[in-house]
Amino acid sequence: MSTKASMRFMPAFLRPRRKHKPNLEAPLRTWNIVTGDKVIVNYGPCKGQQGTVLEVIRKSKRIVVDGVNLRVKNLKKKYWEEKGTSIMAPASLHYSNVNLVDPVSGLPTRVGTGYLDDGTKVRIAKRSGAIIPKPVFQRHKPMNLVAGPLDTSPEDVMEVTYNPDQGDLPMIPNFQEPAEDPEDVQIRR
Repeated sequence: MSTKASMRFMPAFLRPRRKHKPNLEAPLRTWNIVTGDKVIVNYGPCKGQQGTVLEVIRKSKRIVVDGVNLRVKNLKKKYWEEKGTSIMAPASLHYSNVNLVDPVSGLPTRVGTGYLDDGTKVRIAKRSGAIIPKPVFQRHKPMNLVAGPLDTSPEDVMEVTYNPDQGDLPMIPNFQEPAEDPEDVQIRR
């Protein structure tokens, strides 16, 4: 009872399921859009809206833009509240639906890369040829600037502890030479 005709009469829970095909799309090697960039949506119901990038989700090739593609998000109630709340939160967009804003004209532009005279890599707007600066990266969790008990001080790191000219090598046993007295060697079993 495995022909196509007999499958129509079989109950749904007995029919063989189709296997889920994994996403075979290759990840992007380089990303021109980073957190903090100003972008314009060029496709979809939010077309023409501008905003800054809040989050870049590289695994699924999506970005979250501030004030664009707002959706109702229902929050669970807390034990001290009567009922839950709902807020308007930005949902993610596919990265191909947005373009960076040209710093000269303020219009959407494609991005190219180039190198300055000192060798630094920069993003260049295809529309005007202007350099698009990368926004300053701000950490969610600031770096700890106070040295802890397990941190090594910079003076100890830079201290030279080995000088090959003096010949002071650490005591490393030479396993190439046989032991002087074979009776002194104990084999553990």
